[in-house]
Amino acid sequence: MTRETLPSLSALPAWLVPSVYLNWSSDWLTESVAIATRAPDHRLPGGPDGPQRGDVVVTVLGDAGVVAAVELMGASDGESWVSDDLFGPDRPIVWADLFEGADTYTGSSGWLPPEHARLVLDGVAEQFRAGPVHTLDPGDCGAGETAPDVHALRILGHRAVTGWSMRREERCATCERFVDVHRMQAHDDGAVRLGTTTAGGRTLEQLVRDVHLLCEQCHDLMHAHTVASQRARMRPQCPGCGARGKTKRIVWGMTFQDDVMNAEPDVVYGGFEVPVPTPEWYCTECHANFASSVIASRALTSADAGGAGVVAVTGSLSAVPDLPDLPDSPDGDPAA
Repeated sequence: MTRETLPSLSALPAWLVPSVYLNWSSDWLTESVAIATRAPDHRLPGGPDGPQRGDVVVTVLGDAGVVAAVELMGASDGESWVSDDLFGPDRPIVWADLFEGADTYTGSSGWLPPEHARLVLDGVAEQFRAGPVHTLDPGDCGAGETAPDVHALRILGHRAVTGWSMRREERCATCERFVDVHRMQAHDDGAVRLGTTTAGGRTLEQLVRDVHLLCEQCHDLMHAHTVASQRARMRPQCPGCGARGKTKRIVWGMTFQDDVMNAEPDVVYGGFEVPVPTPEWYCTECHANFASSVIASRALTSADAGGAGVVAVTGSLSAVPDLPDLPDSPDGDPAA
C-alpha cells in the first residue's frame, strides 16, 4: 500500500467520485480476523439495494469505529461479491476523525451522500499519511477486557507490529503456544509499564504496539487472581486433549468423607488400591488419567541435526480403575 493508492478527491467532479457504502459491523472480532487473514469469512453487503460493481465499501468495526477495510467491488460470484482491491490499514484509522459530523453515522450501514463519500475517502487517505488525530481509551484489561476498538486495531495492524501477516492461529506472546486468534485476549502491556488504565499520553499507534495477544490462561496470570486459579494453571497440560487448567490431582490409598472432598474440590479420589504405574492427574475435559512422567516435554535438536526443531517426548496414558462419582462421566469411569 502506497500513499498514492487513495488519492485526494477534493479536485474531482462529483460524477467521478465513486458511490460509497458504509458497512458498520457489530461482529468486530470475526470481521477483524477475517480481514487480517484475508479469509472468506469477511461479509460484504449484498442484494439489489447493496453495492454493485465499481462501488466502494468501507467496513467499520467496534463502538467508536475503526476503519478495517476499503474495498472496490469487483465481479459477482453468485450472490457473493468479490472485491478487486482490499485496503487493510497498516496504520490505525478512526471513523470519527474522518470528517466533521461522521459521528452521526455511528453504528449504521447504508449509502453515504456524495459530499460525505468524498470526505470519507479523503479522510482515510489523510489518516493513512499522517496518522490518526486522536487516541482511544484502551479499557482496563485487568478489571474487564481491552476495549474492542483497540483489540480490533491490534488484529488489523498485526503485520505492522510483528512483520508478518496474521494467520488463523498465532503464538501467545508469553507461552508461545499456537492459539486460535478468535480465542486470544488483548493485553495492554503499556498500561502495566506506565501504571495507568488509560492511554497515558500514548498515541494510538503506540497504544496498538503496546497491546499483545495472549491465550486466556497467560492473560489471567498477568493480573491479580486467586490462589485456586493460580494452582489450576500451574498444573500440567493434559497430553490427551491439550487442555490447560483443567486437571485435578488424584489421591490414592485412603478414604475421604464427602465433607473432606468438598473442602478440596480440585482433587479426586482414585481408590484404596494403588495401581502401578500410578496416575497422578485427572483431566476433567477428556477424562484421561496420566502420570507426570508422560507429560509432553520439548527439546531442541542440535545444530548438526538440522536446526532448532522441536522434538516431542511422550508416553502412553494410564487408566485409573473405578474412579467413583466423577462429574461429566456417563458410566463413572473417568477414562471413558
